Order: sequence, then structure tokens, then C-alpha cells
Amino acid sequence: LDDTSFQMIKEGIASKDAELAFRGAHTLKGVCLNLGFDELYEASAEITEKLRGKETAGSEDMFQKVEEKYQKTVNAIKGLE
Repeated sequence: LDDTSFQMIKEGIASKDAELAFRGAHTLKGVCLNLGFDELYEASAEITEKLRGKETAGSEDMFQKVEEKYQKTVNAIKGLE
């Protein structure tokens, strides 16, 4: 829950900083792969590949999917506490 990679994606897209958004997406993808968060992994993998081209244009819809899966994952984790 303390990982900042989701926030990096959000800030990067908002400021059109593709490098920041890519680093966040790539990190989130790795975290999800390691922890078995499959749905969030798939969404973060998609946006990682989009941002790999160093452009944020067109990534907004993908980010909405990441945000949806992120919130679902966070809520599930909080439910375990």
C-alpha cells in the first residue's frame, strides 16, 4: 500500500511526462507480477508498453483501467487488515 508507482503514473500522465509515467507503470507491473495481482498486472503491462514509446497521448483510457484495477486491489488488501 505504500508503493508510489501508481501515483507516478498518475502524475506523469497529468503532466505529460511520459518518462515518469513509464517508470511508474513498469514498477507497478513488476510489483504485481511478484505478488500475483494478475488483473492489475495485465492493465499495468498494457500501459507500460504504450508509454514505452515516450508518449502519453492515448494512454488516458488505459490509465482508467489501471486505476480501476488498482482501487480493486487496494480495497482487497485493506479488507485483509
